Amino acid sequence: MTSIELNKYSDQITRLEKANRATEAQSAKLSPHHPHAHPVHVMYGGAHLFSENTFSKICQMAQDAMKFAATDGKSLRALVGADWTDDFAGNLYTRVTKKLADEALEDYRIDFEDGYGVRPDEEEDAHAKSTAATLVTLARGLKTPRHVGFRIKPLSIVAMRRSLRTLAIFIKELAAVGVKDSGLKHLVVTLPKVTNAEQVATLVDILEGYEDEHRLGPGFFGVELLVESPEAFLSIDGTLPLPGFIAAARGRCKSLHFGIYDFTSSLGIGSAGQAIDHLACDFARMWMQVAAGLAPGLGISDGIINRLPLVPKEHSKSAIAAFQDTWRYNYTQMTRSLTLGYYQGWDLHPSQLPVRHVANHVFVLRELDQAVSRLKMFTDKASKASHVGGVFDDRASVLGLINFFERAVSSGVLTASEVTNLGVDLDAVRRTI
Repeated sequence: MTSIELNKYSDQITRLEKANRATEAQSAKLSPHHPHAHPVHVMYGGAHLFSENTFSKICQMAQDAMKFAATDGKSLRALVGADWTDDFAGNLYTRVTKKLADEALEDYRIDFEDGYGVRPDEEEDAHAKSTAATLVTLARGLKTPRHVGFRIKPLSIVAMRRSLRTLAIFIKELAAVGVKDSGLKHLVVTLPKVTNAEQVATLVDILEGYEDEHRLGPGFFGVELLVESPEAFLSIDGTLPLPGFIAAARGRCKSLHFGIYDFTSSLGIGSAGQAIDHLACDFARMWMQVAAGLAPGLGISDGIINRLPLVPKEHSKSAIAAFQDTWRYNYTQMTRSLTLGYYQGWDLHPSQLPVRHVANHVFVLRELDQAVSRLKMFTDKASKASHVGGVFDDRASVLGLINFFERAVSSGVLTASEVTNLGVDLDAVRRTI
């Protein structure tokens, strides 16, 4: 179409440009104002159990569970039932044991909801105050994980006043014990059982007020939304609520987390069918994925696996066999989540952390050589479509490869220098697309 012909459609082109800009502006509005690297897991622990030893104890238990599960690459390969080479298995074992020693725990929530239960007001008041003080003490000693926060009760009719009371006490104590000078720069508040956008908007209004009141700075509090009810996926008038939930957070929403058991229970699914790989859960995951895709930088987390690979107290053949079977089940489900594009999961016990890190490392390392070859080929062809080993690459798939390397670094599987040493220049690749 020539420029003369384009002039005939100037009104239509103007409308199109306006619509495109509006779409881009909407995505920018939904996206987190302070995007951050998303952890590979999150762990919750009841507020009544939180102490100065919690994080160190979790990390030590994770390392102990790994030592029981496998002592070297070959025993890890046998445990998983994989066909890895000796070199791959040895490299994997070395990397995972180092990860567990350096940073077994990446993300943690002090829990005032399901992991805490309903308690007398004076007891929850005391725990809200003590956990806030303990968290600041740990932050001063550089003993907190990279990501940390707390889960309040839902803002439902029944629980909202207790929930907001806990929030107020916790934040007031944070300020009183000097969180501003503790080194803790950001704290996540997890809102469970979200059923309408007003719950999110109310929480954000209150958090903004506390930031101003206690001079914590704008954006100190981020928000995570636990998606675990039908109302989050479909409203009575047929609209899709999730984008409205994200918008109501006004740039504070860091991620959407999936609550498997509340969701499946609400659909009438019995306990025998309540599992992370139920088809109803896959349905919900896809809706969450699409909603998150509207907001670049927003994370998503899969739900819990309730079969725990606990180290048996008695090391009988049957007990060890049961442990290994549960370990493999966790590994299979975690790998499935990664394949579906859920790069963060929800762990209930330190014994799941070794499985989580093994699954995450395998997911990256097994694809590494081909990913490097594909990126190099694409760069060499200066942004033209290419294929390596029967895999066709164009701009869209190369964006996926860039995401692959960025996640590999942010999750600690690879270092930035390792990526560079592999001959991968992500900045150069970005310039070609």
